[in-house]
Amino acid sequence: MHKLSADNLYQYTSINAQDFDPSKIKVEERDVIEFMQRFHPRAYQSLNFGLHLKRNQNHIFIMGEPGVGRIGMTKAMLKQAAKLKPEPKDVVLVSDFSESNKTQYLYFKAGHGHEFKTAMEALITQLKSQLPIVFDGHAYQLRSQQLENDLANKQQAILEPAFELAESLDIEITQTENNFVLSIIIEDKRYKLSELKQFDEKVQTHFEEALEKVEDALNKALTHFPFLQHEYLDAGKKLNTEVANDHIHPLIETLKLEFGETEQIKQYLDALQDSLVSKLHLFWDQSADQVTSGGAQISMDELLSEQQGLSIFEVNLLVDHRGLKHAPIIYEQNASMPKLFGYAINSAAASAVDTLSLAMSHQAGLLQQADGGFLILGIQSVLKDPDIWTHIKAALMSKKITFEIPSSRNVAPYHLPDFPLNLTLVLVGQSVHFYALQEIDPEFSRLFKVQVEFEVELERTTEHESTLARQLAYEVGFWEDLPIEVSAYECLIEYASRMAEDAHRLYTNKAILRDVLAEANAFARANGEDQVTRQTIEETIKQREFHTGLMEDYYHRAIIEQQVLISLEGRHIGQLNGLTVLTVGKQSFGQPVRITAQASAGDEGVVDIEREVEMAGPIHSKGMLILSGYLRGRYMKQRSLGFSGSIVMEQSYNGVEGDSASSAELLALLSSLAQVPMRQDLAITGSINQFGEIQPIGGVNEKIEGFFKVCKARGLTGTQGVIIPEANAKHLMLNTMVRDAVEQGQFHVYTMSHIDDALGLLTDMAVGTANEAGDFPEGSVNAKVVASLEKMNEKHDDDHHH
Repeated sequence: MHKLSADNLYQYTSINAQDFDPSKIKVEERDVIEFMQRFHPRAYQSLNFGLHLKRNQNHIFIMGEPGVGRIGMTKAMLKQAAKLKPEPKDVVLVSDFSESNKTQYLYFKAGHGHEFKTAMEALITQLKSQLPIVFDGHAYQLRSQQLENDLANKQQAILEPAFELAESLDIEITQTENNFVLSIIIEDKRYKLSELKQFDEKVQTHFEEALEKVEDALNKALTHFPFLQHEYLDAGKKLNTEVANDHIHPLIETLKLEFGETEQIKQYLDALQDSLVSKLHLFWDQSADQVTSGGAQISMDELLSEQQGLSIFEVNLLVDHRGLKHAPIIYEQNASMPKLFGYAINSAAASAVDTLSLAMSHQAGLLQQADGGFLILGIQSVLKDPDIWTHIKAALMSKKITFEIPSSRNVAPYHLPDFPLNLTLVLVGQSVHFYALQEIDPEFSRLFKVQVEFEVELERTTEHESTLARQLAYEVGFWEDLPIEVSAYECLIEYASRMAEDAHRLYTNKAILRDVLAEANAFARANGEDQVTRQTIEETIKQREFHTGLMEDYYHRAIIEQQVLISLEGRHIGQLNGLTVLTVGKQSFGQPVRITAQASAGDEGVVDIEREVEMAGPIHSKGMLILSGYLRGRYMKQRSLGFSGSIVMEQSYNGVEGDSASSAELLALLSSLAQVPMRQDLAITGSINQFGEIQPIGGVNEKIEGFFKVCKARGLTGTQGVIIPEANAKHLMLNTMVRDAVEQGQFHVYTMSHIDDALGLLTDMAVGTANEAGDFPEGSVNAKVVASLEKMNEKHDDDHHH
């Protein structure tokens, strides 16, 4: 049994001010990694190991509490790994000219994709303005005219025999715009066939035959005309192709020189030249139309079909790595199908038929953008939509993204080729997610071979304290708020220790510590202070507790106003103050509770009233059974002594779980058995084992402070205090109010390692140890317990005799 001094109730932090000038603290990538090596050695080693794994499918799962800095540290590590990976390539989507509406990917050095797109757009614009000029030019017109003349000459030559025949037969052929008119010539006068009635039959017959002959000759000649026409058109096409090629070829060659990084790009440019030539009308008519039509309105449909024609030459820069010096690292907290797999911005120009221009407006998803590097996703957003999880897994397993999945509502009606995927997926979540996925999804373990765990607690060493403080100082350095004194950081580190529920450990959730600093800044400003000091932090923490302390007040008020009966002075038989912790949301606070016991003759043993009414959880019930075990082992080694005892936690209505009150329950029962009164100015917490040894419990700081608050509100007597397990002494980080009261002798903290320690303190009597025969010294508490048990059993035996 020890009584603790105020010094034992809190462990101060002192940071060497020489090392610590917040204004000079610069945290670089390597510092972040060093911080990680020191604070999270396990996470550091597993991530480092995972990044060196060369095997397939070693995706990474990062777990830990949000706020520890998982993402910052992970990013710093990934950045180092990304520098060793090959530089990422730009990805450009272009038409695949071999099949209509199909597309293909071209890969360029980082930054060249953008240049290529610009060059291609310039090319199309240039052709739109230059080709019409070429075709309206003198050189082309001459060659074109030449073809027309050739046609006319050839036609003339074919008609020649018919004309000669006609002349020899006195028939004249006149050529109108679209046909031939035949006239008969008799003595220099022209007659139609019908006008020959005035001549005799012989003349008539002669000319009928003559006309027929001439017609036959003409028709025979005219059958050749379509062939000539065809030849002429072919020659025209040939001429256009030649002229177009002459103009386009040098432009394409220039592009090849500049961008022909791969065979595939060169092949695309060759196919592009052919396609441009075959789609010449798109470039030529467009201007010819305006030259000839005298500015007539062009309908929307015509415009659309024209644009559709041109969309085959578009270039869609899917992934643009301009300025990126290493493999990409992308972090997305809120993933969705379109964000991950891409989507098309449907413009008015794209009709349902024109799937190509839809493909050309496709925006790459994060999977494509992170290809060759790392994609970091928050697990919650990945799991909120089962589609995402299935598709991501499929993409990772097959190492490609497939865009044609007709069953899915997210798939567009346009064609994108499969995208080969080579990235490391980093999922950030908590351990519950990891183990749940491992359990329910057989593919999960095949994909995620690297498990990185960030712990949230750490040994409290001087080095760790100052590292954590420096890290915090760096992170709040960006706030441009009030200066923060070293003492404030010291107080904050102490608070971190208090949150770890252990004076020798630190809770490293930086987000929570930063929140306290932010509130301290606000608090200081509100109170007109010009810096944040230890006192500001202490006040802020008090203020925090006040803001969230409505429930605690409500419970404590019930005790202070004696709605909940708790005695804080005097002595009582079978009654004791236990300590519990209530947690409401994120707030935990201590709540004293009265524990009472009644013992009498009988053979029911220990009855746990809570369990009888099904208000107790299994751990509490276990504590009760251990208690029976202790009684049997301590007082009934030689023979069985029956008794009936009932124990209850008074005025607790939310059910009871946990065994941290088992020592108090045992003491109340012993008091009732031995009929020895117990002090009411002390409260006790701790669980026992069957040998009566006291085991540590949780929430020790809150429990002590809770009891202190109640005592202070009802008036401190100077004798009040708490008894806690010895093993909990190293967890103490008590607030200033309690420490001051202990310092002034107004409140006391005792530690016990065996139930006898508490028994002695609470009864002010000798406890008594058994001699060899198993008997306890006369007048000791334990002797009284045995005597009482024997007496109950005598009475019991008498009942049996009668």
